[in-house]
Amino acid sequence: MDRNQKTTFLILALIGLLYFSVFIFPNLTGARDATMLSVFQHDEFAQYPHVIRMLTPGETPYQSLRNFVVYQHYYYGYPFYFLSALSILPVKLMLGSGWSANTPVIVMVLRQAISVLPMILAALLLVWMQTQFRSRLRAILLFLLMLSLPAVVSNNMWWHPDSLLVLFSVLTIFFLVRDDLRFGRNFFFSAVAVGLAFGVKILGVLFVLTYAVYIVYGLLQRRVTIQQALLRAAAFIGLMLLTIIVSNPLLLLPQERAEIVAAFTQLLRENTLGFWVVGNTGGSMLHQVAEIFRGDPGSLLLMLAGLIALVYSLFIKTKRTAAIVVLTWTIGYAGYFLLFASTMRTHYLLPIALPVISFLAVLMPETITARQASATDRRSAAGRRTALLVLVILFLNIRSSVESVRGVLNRERDSASIQLYLRVEPAVLSQIELERKLWIYRDWRAYVAERDTYHIEYRWQLADYSYIREINADVLFVEWENMLYFSDAAKIETAIDPAQMREMVAFYGDAINGEVDGYTLAYKTGFGSVFVRDDLYQQFLD
Repeated sequence: MDRNQKTTFLILALIGLLYFSVFIFPNLTGARDATMLSVFQHDEFAQYPHVIRMLTPGETPYQSLRNFVVYQHYYYGYPFYFLSALSILPVKLMLGSGWSANTPVIVMVLRQAISVLPMILAALLLVWMQTQFRSRLRAILLFLLMLSLPAVVSNNMWWHPDSLLVLFSVLTIFFLVRDDLRFGRNFFFSAVAVGLAFGVKILGVLFVLTYAVYIVYGLLQRRVTIQQALLRAAAFIGLMLLTIIVSNPLLLLPQERAEIVAAFTQLLRENTLGFWVVGNTGGSMLHQVAEIFRGDPGSLLLMLAGLIALVYSLFIKTKRTAAIVVLTWTIGYAGYFLLFASTMRTHYLLPIALPVISFLAVLMPETITARQASATDRRSAAGRRTALLVLVILFLNIRSSVESVRGVLNRERDSASIQLYLRVEPAVLSQIELERKLWIYRDWRAYVAERDTYHIEYRWQLADYSYIREINADVLFVEWENMLYFSDAAKIETAIDPAQMREMVAFYGDAINGEVDGYTLAYKTGFGSVFVRDDLYQQFLD
């Protein structure tokens, strides 16, 4: 890099550092204890005990190693858990034996290292790919634009593998663009990157269209012969598979491999059919995408402008390879969701949104002091309009980001779930004096603080009468949203498991009317209801 490029890089690095630092404060919230994670981000709650166990010493060195490798939550690949455990290892070393009690610090580090940092690196790679840091204006605008996207800001405030998927996807694109049909070392570096993308989250497999088109395009351009293409493709597949196996070593163990395949199969089934009912009752995929962009029209405008710039880049010789790679990745990735998936969430769009939006750089002016173009200079005029569009949306994004961060900073104070517990604890729970622990069942997002006097029951499949009777819970915390959703008997007909749905409808149908068999309604708010077993209610609360 020359002096100008280095200066631009340093400016971007400083922006990235400030950006990283801002998220420390919101990422310290919502994690007063492990249970609180489920109130705000249910996936975090599911993942957290596994990464803690990975760093928990066993009775023998073998058991300690097994804890670290056999992570047990196979819905996401080992690279996600390996990097998560690695990121909090310094926290363990610094805090000593009682380290796992420092949930807010541990979760903050996980969110920063696994969500915020990879997104910054991905944006930086895309800026380099589009500008080589030669145009400071383009580089800074593009960097700020991508990092200020509402979906990116929201994704920065939870711990989830999506930022790693974005980073490894961008690395795959980056190396293919650097290779530029040479089918050399960068082509094989991309095999490692796509193997890691697949290893983190199975969606990395959607690069298959990109590689098929890339090889065919190389043949058409006579950059490689058929024999060379076959040999390099075979070597690529071998290196990619090796990366997948090395990054997911449990695939070598028959029992764990079977569990991983079962978890992936279940996840694929849920993504295609639905979780509770067929299609998840969320409407068509186009309807769900429209709902996402309805709340964020600026991002829709950016995506459309980015797609225009992407197609335009197909006619620019120096940008053609990058455009083909990103366009085929976008088609393959979006095509899967449009044709096969049942659910769309905002963060699912990030692996294609950032690469597409990065192509706006080709329409931006190189400097803010460029001379005014003549009336016939359409490219300069388009550049000014693009820069104005970017500045307007950047302003709107920053305003939206400030509101989003403020909301997360105050989420513990404003949580209806936490407020329900704070009211029920003195009015109900503390009034029940037993010589044993109080057994409490809670729905997914219902908060109950971790205490030595409580035994808290939690179930992924939620509640029904057979389960409640089996555990003989003393107190039930039931969410209003679950009561509303699962009291609808019409869902039985479209349920994935009609028998299970029938049992849930019976329980939640009674709960919504405040009449759970064997229990008395003790407290009710807009968030949910608290039921106490009849004998305990009569003894301590009546």
